[in-house]
Amino acid sequence: MSNVHLSGAAALERLSARRALVGHGRSPVCRSLFGPVDHEELGRELRERLREMGEDDQRRWDYNFQTDTPLPGPGRLHWEEVEAGAVPAFYRETLQVSVGSKIAPGLVRSH
Repeated sequence: MSNVHLSGAAALERLSARRALVGHGRSPVCRSLFGPVDHEELGRELRERLREMGEDDQRRWDYNFQTDTPLPGPGRLHWEEVEAGAVPAFYRETLQVSVGSKIAPGLVRSH
């Protein structure tokens, strides 16, 4: 607490305001401000929105991100495969393994 002293009326006003705020934080009304959440409906809305975003991205990039392949046919973009050595190292897949970590042998690939 600070060493600032307030006049009688101002001090009482501040103290009563603080006490009022302490009681509000635990009220069930604060936790349910907009009513109950229908988790199933929310999940459906989120899945629909993700699907729409995926379709928008697919059209924008002419690329199917689900199958990790370019879309067939003429499009706005032309995708072409290049050798891994022809691109900077930060574009290549890497697997960083710390000392003593346990990794399934099938996950480690040599380039």
